[in-house]
Amino acid sequence: MTLNNRLDSAPIKIAVPLLQHMIATSITLPLEMLEAASTYSHLEGNYCPVEVIFCSATHDKVRATGGILLSSDTLYPNTGNADLVLLPALWRNPLTEITKNNELVSWLIKQHSNGALILVAGTGVVFLAEAGLLHKQPAATHWFYLEKLQRRYLDVNFKPHHLITRSGRIYCAGSVNSVADLAVHVIKTVMGSSVALRVEQQFSHEIRKSFEETCFPQDDNSNHHDEAIVLLQEWLNKHYQDNVSLSDMSRVSGLHIRSLSRRFKQATSLSPAYYLKNIRLRKSRELLKSSNLCVAEIAISIGYDDPNYFSRSFYKQYQLTPSNFRKSVREKLFSLNEPATPLTDSG
Repeated sequence: MTLNNRLDSAPIKIAVPLLQHMIATSITLPLEMLEAASTYSHLEGNYCPVEVIFCSATHDKVRATGGILLSSDTLYPNTGNADLVLLPALWRNPLTEITKNNELVSWLIKQHSNGALILVAGTGVVFLAEAGLLHKQPAATHWFYLEKLQRRYLDVNFKPHHLITRSGRIYCAGSVNSVADLAVHVIKTVMGSSVALRVEQQFSHEIRKSFEETCFPQDDNSNHHDEAIVLLQEWLNKHYQDNVSLSDMSRVSGLHIRSLSRRFKQATSLSPAYYLKNIRLRKSRELLKSSNLCVAEIAISIGYDDPNYFSRSFYKQYQLTPSNFRKSVREKLFSLNEPATPLTDSG
């Protein structure tokens, strides 16, 4: 069973390999987010339980960063088929750990062939590269070891300017914070936009940018070869603030409107208008978080003449009004930065 065909009542089976010198937060953060998402899905009446299995090559305890000792639930051969694999980052030089984890490499090949979605943090990417699962595919990793990994894995297309990459069912995150961005995307895919938004609000200090803004995709829908559509996508990302019409898109792409709509949908799985709307709404979220512009000013700045239409579109996409979204995010930020209240002598 995979995430794409799991039964509604069945728990999402998450397998987490435990490795010596692993960075604990590279797995604890996404696990906390997935647990929160499961709780929110229950509150919304569409319960999506999760089952976490920690696995390793032996029953020996693993020492993670901070001196944390971890124990596995089972050995690799006994995990069964996972829906989701969380592969941790390593604190030390990852190349020295390869020969110590041959069982992990074989296990990853099996899990991937059985349909598992694999999320890897930072330098944990070496195990996927060793498994041959990133042959001629994009990958992200921590910048400190990038050159070493590029020299060793000449067949892997490392993307130094992207914090997240996607290749089919394999997602790579270059940093722990990027893992949080990636977790939101997975939650949205599996449990829906409403649950993902609530998790994003709860973990807003960990979320830096959206998956769409940071990911280098490599799949049939996104990594297409239609040059006219690629040109139009680049143009839309630069001119989303303008009053863009289908005629404008037709002019930029050099395609007739009917041909444009058909080819754009084939290449991206979205209509041109919906693609543009997504760009505008993502930009509006950033402005609501980081600026003091009023809702009407934000609407105008992202290309909407009618603030009411913008508000309706925002609510339809995120199940919150722009004002309530700003309030929820700002309250989270303020609570993190408020100074401690000094103790007073009540006597």
